[in-house]
Amino acid sequence: MEDMMSDAIVLENVTYTYSGGTKPALDAIELRVRQGETLMVTGPSGAGKTTLCRCLNGLIPHYFRGKIRGNVIVNGTNTRESTISALSHVVGLLFQDPASQLVNPTVIDEVAFGPENYGVAPSEIRTRAMKALELMRLKGYEERGPHSLSGGEQQACALAAIVAMNPSVYVLDEPTSNLDPIGSSMVLNLMAELAQQQKRTMIIVEHKMEELLHLVDRLVVLDKGTIVLEGKPRELLENIELMEKMGLKPPQVALVASKLRAKRPDLPLPMTLDEAVKVFQKVLPTSTRVKPVVSNQGERLPETETIIEVKDLWHIYPAGTIALKGVNLEISRGEFTAIIGQNGSGKTTLVKHFNGLLKPTKGAVHVFGMDTKNAAIADLSRKVGYCFQNPDHQICCETVQKELEFGPRNLHVPEDEIRKRVGEVASAVGLQEILGVNPFSVSKGERQRITVASLLTMSPDVLVVDEPTTGQDYRMGREMMEFYKQLNEAGGKTIVVITHDMNIAAEYSKRVIVLKEGQVLADGMTREVFAQTELLETTYLKPPQVTRLGQALKEYGLPADLLTVDEAAKLLEGNIAA
Repeated sequence: MEDMMSDAIVLENVTYTYSGGTKPALDAIELRVRQGETLMVTGPSGAGKTTLCRCLNGLIPHYFRGKIRGNVIVNGTNTRESTISALSHVVGLLFQDPASQLVNPTVIDEVAFGPENYGVAPSEIRTRAMKALELMRLKGYEERGPHSLSGGEQQACALAAIVAMNPSVYVLDEPTSNLDPIGSSMVLNLMAELAQQQKRTMIIVEHKMEELLHLVDRLVVLDKGTIVLEGKPRELLENIELMEKMGLKPPQVALVASKLRAKRPDLPLPMTLDEAVKVFQKVLPTSTRVKPVVSNQGERLPETETIIEVKDLWHIYPAGTIALKGVNLEISRGEFTAIIGQNGSGKTTLVKHFNGLLKPTKGAVHVFGMDTKNAAIADLSRKVGYCFQNPDHQICCETVQKELEFGPRNLHVPEDEIRKRVGEVASAVGLQEILGVNPFSVSKGERQRITVASLLTMSPDVLVVDEPTTGQDYRMGREMMEFYKQLNEAGGKTIVVITHDMNIAAEYSKRVIVLKEGQVLADGMTREVFAQTELLETTYLKPPQVTRLGQALKEYGLPADLLTVDEAAKLLEGNIAA
């Protein structure tokens, strides 16, 4: 048997049940992680991923109470016999909600806090802090308050604070959930580089297989507290149908190739775009060009009533940060629009003007004819429902049932109508079985559904959702987006989503608005916008992987505006040689 000291982490038959819980969050987990290994942990919401992370730095059992059995050994130390303080020097844990671990008045104080507490020399602290800020694209933010940052910037700040601690083990619970696509790739590549060059051990909990799978040594899939799949990524990718059944999201190029195996059973499943280009070049005809079946020609938004009008909108926060600079746009009734842009580009600031949470510094916003400078938030909330990026900022009641009743009751909706709405919405969003529980006792993904449901019971005409899939596994994220699509197409609701998930924007939105540094960089039909790869890269965005696949294979005649896996598969299937 190998020497245990060559393992950075050992879990021996670990079973854990939270205080008051009836089912184990982790059930007989056996896991070894080698020194310098990069391990990806994934699985559906509620699988036990966050609980596993809490075990690794001593939060379980020293902070979270419950029943634990088995042993968790980190760098040769049993976590039961250590303290959270001692373990934090070895294990850097990024929480799923990064705002909850930001405690200092400025960004530089936050990043320097850990090394200061361990007596690192001031000059070394400064060097580490500035390097970490530069790596996380936060240089120049040193004197900003962490809680004044955008969600993505807060995540970057919390991660910079961990990097500055220089731990030997990183445990990252969804480290890129709020980051823009290029920022997300940068962070994940940085973590892989730390693992390879400095022999740091990485445990990364993520749903983003597309961005991470090719960077990790091993993949572990959790479900209902148990390990259901474990192995090298390329081996597990061959079981792609099982992955999809479990609610996981393999890379788009792998999904495209899997759909073509009926015609070409020998087709390899690529993990990256570069691999996919080589795979498809071998099977595409070289003598004739593919006839594109996808084009943005002829696609137009329906001409309907303008319900939100933004005129020369400027917003300057009290600290002096200029978040919006002369934004002009209109939203029409019945649109399904995505607002995208890099972290800190002004997306959330913009939509908070739609329901009066923020007032213009200069310019005007009119919502259903109401000037938001003068309109009451209560009147605007009847028309525009806004789901916050962090659901915990929106939940205020002791049970899910009361949370869903809160809005309509404050609008003086009759009690029988409230009961009807709550029943219908809870059923549609999948909350029937937890109506009686405290909303803060469920997962973040479930809390996000609760906040959406609480808005829907108020029956607004416009639903604005900030990061609709953050905290959700792939299956639940898609179910939520299908629900919004149904509200849009069958219910006539106007849907506006802010998202860093380009695949979601491509598949569901008809229109895309791109913000950069508080200004509108692009505004148009989804295909038209995503075909502009170079423009998107200037704001740290990149089109979906299948869009980039079409662009990389343009010499074979593939179009630059592919948006979905099904489109790509259909086009390629008609052209590859059997």
